[in-house]
Amino acid sequence: MSIKHKLKISFGKLSRKHKDSLFSYVRNILGVDPIKYLSNDLYYVCLNRNCFISNGAGKYYRLTMLYKGVWIGVIIDNKPYLSPEIYEKIYHDIGTYRAAIIVGEKGVKNFLYGNDVLEQSIIAEYPPLDQPVAVIDNLDGKVIGVAKRWDVRGKIYRNIYDLGIFLRIWG
Repeated sequence: MSIKHKLKISFGKLSRKHKDSLFSYVRNILGVDPIKYLSNDLYYVCLNRNCFISNGAGKYYRLTMLYKGVWIGVIIDNKPYLSPEIYEKIYHDIGTYRAAIIVGEKGVKNFLYGNDVLEQSIIAEYPPLDQPVAVIDNLDGKVIGVAKRWDVRGKIYRNIYDLGIFLRIWG
């Protein structure tokens, strides 16, 4: 017997509050011009409570397409976070990491299963670390998600979202 869940879809233009939050993070934390990486017109598509931000999502809502353009980020607990794609573009352009942690193989595996990053998994940290940070796979240098320092000593990073979330939600 299968249980059917009703899929609730919502979409629209990203709120000024969320847009300002993303722009501020890119400008003040990552130290680059947000206009180069984020569009002035940002949209969201929510499938139930899982929301994605794009520079083209929501434009073609009358068609079957729900998502278009560059994946800018996600909204979790009413807070916007950048996508790995945007972090990687910025890091490529500036030639270094900012607001990032590099994690070893075991930590990557655990993180992609939705777990937090523990101190023993961290290979390197790139400040500032008091805001959300990109979690980077030590083996290939790819951003695999976003975490935030959890404890006061900053030795544990709470998983905000990771690329494995898509399989866990819709897999």
